[in-house]
Amino acid sequence: MDNQISFEMHSALEQFNEHRNTLKMTTGSADLDSLIDGVQEGLFYLFYANNHVVLDAIVYTFLVNCVLPIKQRHGFESMGVCLNNADYYDQRKTAALNPEKIGVAAKCAGIDPKIVFKNLYVHPAYNQQHQLTVAEQVTDLIESNNNVKLLIVNNVTKFFKESKNKMEAANILKHVIGILGKVCTRNKVALVCTGNANTTARGIIPRPIGGIYLKHAANVIVHFKEFSKTSAIPSFKATLIKHQYTKTPKSAALYVRKAGGMMLLD
Repeated sequence: MDNQISFEMHSALEQFNEHRNTLKMTTGSADLDSLIDGVQEGLFYLFYANNHVVLDAIVYTFLVNCVLPIKQRHGFESMGVCLNNADYYDQRKTAALNPEKIGVAAKCAGIDPKIVFKNLYVHPAYNQQHQLTVAEQVTDLIESNNNVKLLIVNNVTKFFKESKNKMEAANILKHVIGILGKVCTRNKVALVCTGNANTTARGIIPRPIGGIYLKHAANVIVHFKEFSKTSAIPSFKATLIKHQYTKTPKSAALYVRKAGGMMLLD
């Protein structure tokens, strides 16, 4: 039996035109934009740290920026989805998606909070199996709604980190990322995941937890480390670990600002 694999060839000009017409969303930080070249539709981004101040700021800022107009404001002018991995028994850990704080972030970005709320879907997941179920529901949502351009998986490695059976947890995480990554690539949706750093790993820059698959699946990976805990303005060193167009590692300074009792990228 002939098992030849067929594939379609594209010219360099076709690839150039496709890349030139690809939408990019601002991160809300000029320094982070410069480091990763913005958030591009269809790519998988992994941002990880052990300081959730900066990760929460990313989630808030990105959800609002997704709704911003393409022209002048450099948004996606589209709808966004957030799969929020949270502790069912401790609602304080879901604060990153507090509606009041999303409203504050919207006002800081100069957009009516009602417009943002109308264009966001939030799906909480409370354990590993529920995470997989919600991921399948999110996949159906993206397939049926071509207005979605951003999917954020907040604290993607939460259940892996807390699991006693790391092999089983890694397999579930691989399945979740696999089905979400495929649907996002197929529909040109930017996939953004936030997660924890491996504090037990050796080396100057810790690796993201979650197994090798997560590291290989992401197109762009950035690690954040706090510069100083004594400064009144939180600042971080953002290190680009992986990027398909840029030589790595490469670093930039990142600042967050306090607005209405919350932190946003500056």
